[in-house]
Amino acid sequence: MINRSKDSTTTVRVVCAIIFVIFIVSYVFTFQGDLLAMTQNVWAKGQTHYHREVGVAIITLILSLIAFLVGMFTRLPQRVFSLVFFPSFLLLGLLTAVRVSGGSVYTSFSWLVVSPLLFVAYFFVVRQIRHYQAFFTPLRGTSFLSHPWWTNVLLLVCMMILTYSMGNTDRTLHTRLAVERLCREGQWDKALDTGFPQYDNDSSLTMLRALALANTGNLGNRLFAYDVTGGASSLAPQPDQSVIFLLGDDRLLWKTIGVVPRDASEPFVTFLERELRRGTVNPAAKDYLLCSYLLERDLPSFVNALPHYYAIGDSLPTHYAEAYVLYCEKYKVRDTLMSQSLVADYADFLAVMRSQKSPVLRDAATRKTYFGSYWYYYYKSRK
Repeated sequence: MINRSKDSTTTVRVVCAIIFVIFIVSYVFTFQGDLLAMTQNVWAKGQTHYHREVGVAIITLILSLIAFLVGMFTRLPQRVFSLVFFPSFLLLGLLTAVRVSGGSVYTSFSWLVVSPLLFVAYFFVVRQIRHYQAFFTPLRGTSFLSHPWWTNVLLLVCMMILTYSMGNTDRTLHTRLAVERLCREGQWDKALDTGFPQYDNDSSLTMLRALALANTGNLGNRLFAYDVTGGASSLAPQPDQSVIFLLGDDRLLWKTIGVVPRDASEPFVTFLERELRRGTVNPAAKDYLLCSYLLERDLPSFVNALPHYYAIGDSLPTHYAEAYVLYCEKYKVRDTLMSQSLVADYADFLAVMRSQKSPVLRDAATRKTYFGSYWYYYYKSRK
């Protein structure tokens, strides 16, 4: 009987430890890996970089060692053995309880306040369990699915939920970090597929998707297939850090364009216009300039610049052709080179838009049918 009890106790502890390690590895590597990379990059000011495999190994080892030491000092009974993992779960939650504001990354103030209180409460609970341990009723069974098993598993689940709730779960931020990581790895197609379709967005994510599109030659074809946030300023980092890279510096963008601006405060469009005249930039720069005009809804400037880089005709990239048809129809310009199929589609777009008087209903109707076109972006309500 004694041997069976010892074997069962060992089994419970081993199973709890396995569940703990599996959660740590999946949480750190799969879910919060990019967040930890961002945190290290920002806090170390780019001097060190986070390695996903090494990071998860170190974090798992440290948290497991903490749990082992807690178990040695507390000697908790088998029925609540999984409580030895509570400090590790809490520390992991605190490690990922970070928030982002511009280029600043900081630990959530609310969790900085609550965590010490949870540690105090944990110490009190463990002390009481140890004090009254002699009065616990003997366990009738320790086989699988018995009371000790369910108690420990339930406690582990509760601690996992605590860790998850503490960590940053902002979907847009996680998408943005994943896209930036894939861009830095040169996996442009995967970067474009990440979080698509997804309709919550920010200016930095727009910049990253534009970067991936530029490197696949599709900036003029697919930019508006995504929800776009911000105007031309969302295509490059801004001095006020409203648009910024979080996993590294901005050299990846300037490598794509071909030259680094000397004045970071200079408008992106002005920089592109000057460097294109000088001929110092890569071919992708022309698409950045044309898309900058489109993002600002500056159709006259777009149409003036378009013939310098593309021949007007059916071979135009999708968004450029849509913008050209929109310009001709809006300003009553007759051009036989316009795509007649696009002219018909634009007439249908206007019919759908005019069928609704309310701006909200108009946006909904045009979005349902024409989201992904430049026409929808041009006419949608500005917030």
